[in-house]
Amino acid sequence: MKVLVADEISKSGLEMLRAEGYEVDVKTGLDEAELSSVIDDYEVLIVRSATKATRKVIESSRLRVIGRAGIGVDNIDVAAATERGILVMNAPSGNVVSTAELTIGVIFALARRIAEADASMRRGEWKRKEFKGTQVAGKTLGIVGLGRVGAEVAKRAAALGTTVIAYDPLVSPEVGVKLHVRLVSLERLLQESDFVSMHTPLTPQTKDLIGRNELAKMKKTAVIINCARGGVVNEDALFEALSQKAIAGAALDVYIKEPPKDSPLLTLPNIVLTPHLGATTLEAQEEVGAEIAEQIIAYLKDNVIKNAINLPAELDPEIVPYMPIAEKLGTLTSQLGQCSAGKIEVSCRGELAQKDIRIITASVMTGMLKAMSEEHNVNYINAVELAKDRGIEVVSSTSDEAGQYKNLIRVLLNANGETTSAAGTLYLDKGPRIVEINGSIVDIEPEGNFLLIGHEDKPGMIGSVGTVLGSNDVNIASMEVARKKARGPATMILHIDEELSPETLEKVRAIPNLKSATYIRL
Repeated sequence: MKVLVADEISKSGLEMLRAEGYEVDVKTGLDEAELSSVIDDYEVLIVRSATKATRKVIESSRLRVIGRAGIGVDNIDVAAATERGILVMNAPSGNVVSTAELTIGVIFALARRIAEADASMRRGEWKRKEFKGTQVAGKTLGIVGLGRVGAEVAKRAAALGTTVIAYDPLVSPEVGVKLHVRLVSLERLLQESDFVSMHTPLTPQTKDLIGRNELAKMKKTAVIINCARGGVVNEDALFEALSQKAIAGAALDVYIKEPPKDSPLLTLPNIVLTPHLGATTLEAQEEVGAEIAEQIIAYLKDNVIKNAINLPAELDPEIVPYMPIAEKLGTLTSQLGQCSAGKIEVSCRGELAQKDIRIITASVMTGMLKAMSEEHNVNYINAVELAKDRGIEVVSSTSDEAGQYKNLIRVLLNANGETTSAAGTLYLDKGPRIVEINGSIVDIEPEGNFLLIGHEDKPGMIGSVGTVLGSNDVNIASMEVARKKARGPATMILHIDEELSPETLEKVRAIPNLKSATYIRL
């Protein structure tokens, strides 16, 4: 396994990867063309904010995972990665405190005009009266985006004696109460705040979130801080507002283009500018490097996924144990159907009905497409989209009723007017089990080689099948017969030790009174 580290991370992170036997190359400062030319040699790419994992880079690769040592992923084409089944994960915890502390630091720098006073002193001046500042205590801080960093800023700001208000449409009132923050609309936040601090990711919805109209709503004595992502505050509008003294000041740690060469903002005296220092502390670098390395190792070794950006749903620890049986059900139904699917229905019953089951549906489709298609990198990330690209309708449903089971996952494959189905569950004592095939009750451990035979339940059928398999050196490990009534339609399920050759399968199908014979590999 080869890992390319395209931006600097901590030594501890590199050592963790190498200790697992991965071949780690550190190549920093690569542009798109340079990165595209070498990326095909690697399965893992680790970046911070400088390197751009563009569509061209991603489509030139055979990557399995892209790790962002930090929070924001706007330098990664997540859509392109998702299409190719590449897991994108970030390390959101390691630099939270450092970024929050920088925010508090620039608030004081603006309030007390520290940068301007320092520059004046270095020019040999002593102009105390010109640098009269304001107290932070007693003022109102408006936080736009109450995620991890925003919450940490709120805690620190409250300790400074400020009133904290926040705008975040995704945060519940309960979170606001817990943080002692009053939730308000964006318009009201801009009107009431003395300090406005941005803490949102850069998305199509947040790009230019603060523009001319928004800046015009702020107090003339107010300042705005952006230590989040470049582009959240429109830089042209900000330059106008600062030049015209429509607001008192600003602080930027992030920019649309980094570094911001030739930006007119560099010419203004009422702005504090830092070169994307939010995560640039010894502690943060150590933590994000180790955090992303640990996550990548867990994913590659044990398929444990944490902080994934492009999974269809967050990984609920109560749902994760059901993902393997869901994938097996997809594999089973695809092989039973023996034709291209038109519609797949995934039903989760019991306690699972109260959960977000999108990852269960993705697991089913992963197992199904691995068996049905030539795609080499089908996984939870891209399976549902790949199915839709093939014209397969994917439907999910839930029900509290699971019969005798605590939880039950049922998969129905509809194609050419026929329906194939299978259901499975997870027992605490026995683990995953397939408990139903085409309406018949079974109890199968979903691992190994199986021969499923449809027949009329008549004397001699088991012997006839056993004779053909024995004469072709196929050993039967176990067998069960699923039937609804004696001497009616039945399904014989044989767990066999060896793979079944096409020639032997044809001999089985030639047995009189046998309706079907399907070889299944799980």
